[in-house]
Amino acid sequence: MKKLDVTTRDYKSGFRAKVIRRPLFAQKFMGIIVDFGGSDPQKLCGGAHFLEHKLFTKKNGDISQQFEAVGASTNAFTTYNETMFYASFTEHWRQVLPLIFELVGTTYFTKSNVTKEAKIIAQELAMYQDDPNWQVNYELMQMMFPKTNLAEDLTGTKASLKKMTPEILQEIYDNNYVSGRMEFVACGGFSENQTKEVLREVGKLERKYLISKKVAPKKLTLVSPKKQHNTIIDSDLATSRVGIGIRLPNFEKVGLKNSTAQTILEMMLQAKLGVTSPWFEEMQKQGILNSPMELQVSYTTEGNFATIIGASNKPDLFLENTKNQLLEVPISKEAFVFQKKEALAQTIREFDDLSTVAIEEAEYGLENEDFNTAAHVIQSLSFNEFYTAIDNILAKSDIFTTILKGKEEAD
Repeated sequence: MKKLDVTTRDYKSGFRAKVIRRPLFAQKFMGIIVDFGGSDPQKLCGGAHFLEHKLFTKKNGDISQQFEAVGASTNAFTTYNETMFYASFTEHWRQVLPLIFELVGTTYFTKSNVTKEAKIIAQELAMYQDDPNWQVNYELMQMMFPKTNLAEDLTGTKASLKKMTPEILQEIYDNNYVSGRMEFVACGGFSENQTKEVLREVGKLERKYLISKKVAPKKLTLVSPKKQHNTIIDSDLATSRVGIGIRLPNFEKVGLKNSTAQTILEMMLQAKLGVTSPWFEEMQKQGILNSPMELQVSYTTEGNFATIIGASNKPDLFLENTKNQLLEVPISKEAFVFQKKEALAQTIREFDDLSTVAIEEAEYGLENEDFNTAAHVIQSLSFNEFYTAIDNILAKSDIFTTILKGKEEAD
């Protein structure tokens, strides 16, 4: 498998920069990833997401307009683990680069703009809460990780949004937006000389804009799950929603890196429950499952988990069959080979998407890994290693279930 051509530089402040050279691409990508997300400790839940929104507001207006003026489009996202700000463009990288640092490295929080943003995010939260799958996921997270940030939406709660102030937002920013928790990544048709120039300019900009501070690695802050492992909630839905939550162990304690364990579990879920599995075909024939399920695996500072959410007019049968398939039915070597090929094919496809490969490389960097090494681990993974890893993980896991019952079942 081909490898990414990556040049990395570490600065005294703890900041790191990477340039991924793709000579045949006219498009370019630049971004800064922050090792701070929705599950990390913060004064108010939803603070990481709130910051993502408000950092685009500067004293002279929305900084997005300055990106647009040089032909760049900019955006950002927040996950449980990180926040990332980035821009895509074809020309004028020398103008885009300082804008990226100004975006992340300066704040302008006022009572007026914070209050206005809180109302906008509250509307976003209300929209999510109307989604049946969101409701199922919320119940699962409440059971698996009670009284943590994982138990709430990334956007926060109605109460936390009302409590947000410029002072609290600035405090969250000052504690987390520091050089030792950030990494810069650029990707595209940069020459060797341009790469050197980018890294020199990054050194100047990180000293100008960022709080110079090295930080200790994140520590897991695990809480005990609720004793209640199953919930049934009546609803007005025509079709029931069923959710299974798997509270997973610390992956390091089973000898795996986070990214490797995540990929292995995703392969397992697809092999057992995905649309190409014999089980899915059988569930369709029996009228138990009509559409693909949502399958997700995540690792965070507050715990690791997988969620499985599907719609069914026979929720009890769906739950029974899914749990049996998940925990008792072995994976064949043929299914493993197929899923491994799918995972590697996805990796190869990512090489041709600059933004995807850049974001992946940045995320791996926060785990002190890299895209090339992670791809090699999966490429060299044997069936026995895969099977042993799944057994070790599931042996230390805990299962939670939620049924959001439709009208017919509720009656």
